[in-house]
Amino acid sequence: MPARILYITHRVPWPPDRGDRIRTWNVLKFLAARAEVDLVCLADEPVSESALEALRQVTGRLAVISHSGKLPYVRGLRSLLTGHTVTEGLFEAPALREIVRDWNRSERYDAVMASSSGIAQYILPPVVGGSPVRWVDLIDVDSQKWFDYASGARFPMSLIYRTEGRRLRRVEQQLAQHCDQLLVVSKAERDLFLSFCPTPKIAAVGNGVDAVYFARQDANPVDPYSCVFVGVMNYKPNTDAVVWFAEHVWPRVRAGFPTAVFRIVGKSPSSEVQGLASQPGIDVTGSVPDVRPWLHRSVCAVVPLRIARGVQNKVLEAMSCGRPVICSPAPLQGLAVEPGLHLLKADSAEEWVEAIERVFEDSYLQQELGMAASAFVQLHHSWDQCLAPLEQLTAQRDHTAALPSEVTR
Repeated sequence: MPARILYITHRVPWPPDRGDRIRTWNVLKFLAARAEVDLVCLADEPVSESALEALRQVTGRLAVISHSGKLPYVRGLRSLLTGHTVTEGLFEAPALREIVRDWNRSERYDAVMASSSGIAQYILPPVVGGSPVRWVDLIDVDSQKWFDYASGARFPMSLIYRTEGRRLRRVEQQLAQHCDQLLVVSKAERDLFLSFCPTPKIAAVGNGVDAVYFARQDANPVDPYSCVFVGVMNYKPNTDAVVWFAEHVWPRVRAGFPTAVFRIVGKSPSSEVQGLASQPGIDVTGSVPDVRPWLHRSVCAVVPLRIARGVQNKVLEAMSCGRPVICSPAPLQGLAVEPGLHLLKADSAEEWVEAIERVFEDSYLQQELGMAASAFVQLHHSWDQCLAPLEQLTAQRDHTAALPSEVTR
């Protein structure tokens, strides 16, 4: 008889159109192919019938809890003012709590798993009693993200971000005490976690990419002197990246290549991002049904993230498309790539301009980087390979043994 698993996610896993959804959807599929999985998830936006049908195909029981509007932010502020984290308050959902309690009373789960520290509270007693194996996919070390925000912010936001970072770090340390296994997305994230919480319960389970899906299928030409950034464009690190790039790099690229085009592709562009479209050679697309054509038609993908945690799906997807990628140092910490072979690395504005000019002017370099990038992700980042450690969660045996902390993909 297959294992019974309760999976709780902080956002509906379908459609897989952003980083966390890509990971939770593939984790869900992986578990569902090997066990019986019930899914409870929060919904911060309307959920289509097609999305619900996709989830029903891979789950036993499914519950989607509406979690939008101002109330989550009110709860987040109240949580902050009462000595807890904004994160815990943002994901406080009484309806989710009740469903998990009810399901746990009627079903004996072999394992319960939460995506992110924000909803880990729902897999712990008294919400989930008994003795199931308890796993949390932290994905990234979120406390460090808030410290990164604080370093680039002015008072009073710097104080708020730093306070959130300190409190969330305590939450992460407590999860190491009360859960059987914590997961992060890369060895770099694992090492960071170990630096403030020495524990054998933390393991790196990397992100994958569907290389067949992203591989170029047609012979449509690449637009000369074009580059693209793909991401959800109301997410602070993405907004920061494209604004910095537009201000410090793009005018110098356009000075050398007057017809060059920079496309910012992704849903929910903030007003700041939308304003970039007024600059020469910048196109802000908003939501698109499929990012692949935008990647395939561009000479290169640029990832100028200054704040980045874990493994960036946008990097893996661009590499899988066989396009040259130019990347800042932060996103590379979670990837075992060799700059200069699989992609180009750039930090300062001068390095960015030089790297883009090299790629624009050298078709052989474009081909070499694209082929090496595609081969790298096929070899190291298939989803089945990356998620193989989760087999332990689905096995009908004693689940209490922790994953080796050295596991990484």
